[in-house]
Amino acid sequence: MSEERKKFTVYLHPDQVADKTSLDIIDSVPRNERGELYRRALISGLALHKLDPRLPGLLTLMLDSHFTAESLVGLLSQTTGWKPSQARIRDVLEVLGVGQFTPVTVPESVKDDEQLRMEEARLKMKKLF
Repeated sequence: MSEERKKFTVYLHPDQVADKTSLDIIDSVPRNERGELYRRALISGLALHKLDPRLPGLLTLMLDSHFTAESLVGLLSQTTGWKPSQARIRDVLEVLGVGQFTPVTVPESVKDDEQLRMEEARLKMKKLF
């Protein structure tokens, strides 16, 4: 294995919602684990970029305190053509042994709010392209 490493510097802007949410997540991780968090986040973003170059930017638009797995699944379905009915992502993750999942009951007011945010995200995406 090569000992060569690359260092990257990025700037987050606390006045932007996605950046503020990201900073909150970073602050919730112990300092000694943050380097690995940054590495994984970068690699995850690049994996999404490989699936569809629009995905990292679209996720950035959607990331706020109300971001859900359902939002991610909807975005992946719309951009990549993946059909959740063919393989539920929770089933795939369970087979891989990643986390324990329990069904969540979402109040109707939260569902309405989420639909509104999804529509706003769609409008922002249309403006980007």
